[in-house]
Amino acid sequence: MIENILILLNRIYRQVLLMYLRYPKIVKCNICNWNGRRFIDDNWLKMVSCPNCYSGIRHRLLLFSIMDEPILINNIKNKRILHFAPESFLIPYLNTSKNYVTADYYRKDVDINLDISNMNDISDCEYDMVIASDVLEHVYDDIKAIYELNRILKIGGIAILTVPQKDNLNKTIEDLSDLSSEERRIKLGQKDHYRIYGYDFYDKLTKAQFNVHIIDAKTVDKFISSKYVLIPPILGFHPMVTNYRKIYHAI
Repeated sequence: MIENILILLNRIYRQVLLMYLRYPKIVKCNICNWNGRRFIDDNWLKMVSCPNCYSGIRHRLLLFSIMDEPILINNIKNKRILHFAPESFLIPYLNTSKNYVTADYYRKDVDINLDISNMNDISDCEYDMVIASDVLEHVYDDIKAIYELNRILKIGGIAILTVPQKDNLNKTIEDLSDLSSEERRIKLGQKDHYRIYGYDFYDKLTKAQFNVHIIDAKTVDKFISSKYVLIPPILGFHPMVTNYRKIYHAI
């Protein structure tokens, strides 16, 4: 009974919030097309989360990076796509492919359960596109995972990747030891992270024989970046925050 009341109150609060934020129409979510006064806060940053679909900066920037590439979006129906840890609000944009497969190590609401660092059941050069947004920091051996991504992609195929990157950090901080959840949260930003990435993530990809194209707020038109909120309106000051999100197209 109490749980039902809380659910109802949450729905009412959300509807009131959406009505309050409806005007003036300053920002827009390119995923669900909601637009209004501003986005709402998340656990790390202010005014960055869509109040309708709860997309964050990395999700909107990731979709923009795909939609802004005619070669990618125009041929997506003919591509074999593997999507790790699939975000529900991104699935409709990708599921137009006849060969769209969702994957995760633990989740039950996906097509296959799969370890991204050990994909022996997948043949070489099987996929045209792999998407893994904020996945590799959870993987014990991220280097092996990166090489596996290279192996299963066709020549000219693309891995679309995001990782949390601490501001102004050159070298990735990694700890594979038996830390407690709280120690991981303090040292690496989240209780289930093995690392917080630095600028050297680019080098990890190039060493695995990828050609890498980076898309971030600096490479996007300022009007688009502001409208879709592809950079925090107010920078966060938490020592582990990622203020400047990057999308890596690894080809």
